[in-house]
Amino acid sequence: MDELIAKISKVPLVQRLLAAAGVLGLIVVGVYFMGVAPENEQSQRAQSEIDSLDAKLVKKKAIAKDLTRYQVEVERLKQKLNEALTQLPNQSEIPELLQKLATLVEQSDCQMAKFSPKGEIKQDFYARIPVEMEITGNYHSIALFFDRVSKLDRIVNVSAIKLEEPKLENKKVVLSATFEATTFKFIENQSKPPRGRRGK
Repeated sequence: MDELIAKISKVPLVQRLLAAAGVLGLIVVGVYFMGVAPENEQSQRAQSEIDSLDAKLVKKKAIAKDLTRYQVEVERLKQKLNEALTQLPNQSEIPELLQKLATLVEQSDCQMAKFSPKGEIKQDFYARIPVEMEITGNYHSIALFFDRVSKLDRIVNVSAIKLEEPKLENKKVVLSATFEATTFKFIENQSKPPRGRRGK
């Protein structure tokens, strides 16, 4: 031991200081890689997870904030749909509605020349029921009929209107109007089980 100390004491001071600095540097590097680096890496992973959770939390809060607004909008749309469906007659009301059209012709002081219902045209939850019609009367009477049709509770569209050249009959100017009156029928969901029957 004494010989080692003697040998070290013979080494110049500058070399001894350099050697001590080198040993100290090795110790610092060893401590960093064995203790500080793993802790630093773990801390970075934890911070990354925190950032990810924060981002998810912001998204969840945004969804929760808009959820009430979406629910209100859905309810409003459901109400509008129900209101629209009340204007679509069901199967049992179709003959009555067609009879009402014929009655409006008489009430408008017109005469029925043609009344020809066509077949149903199904579309999603409703069906179109077009009726080819021809009525005769003066201009005011025909206009009155169309006005009364527009005020029906149920939806009836009038399209393809054609007016024939006016004719003089019994000292009155008479027109002939041909058109298509289309009403609509609500189609109930056929996949529902019949009422009164329950699955076992």
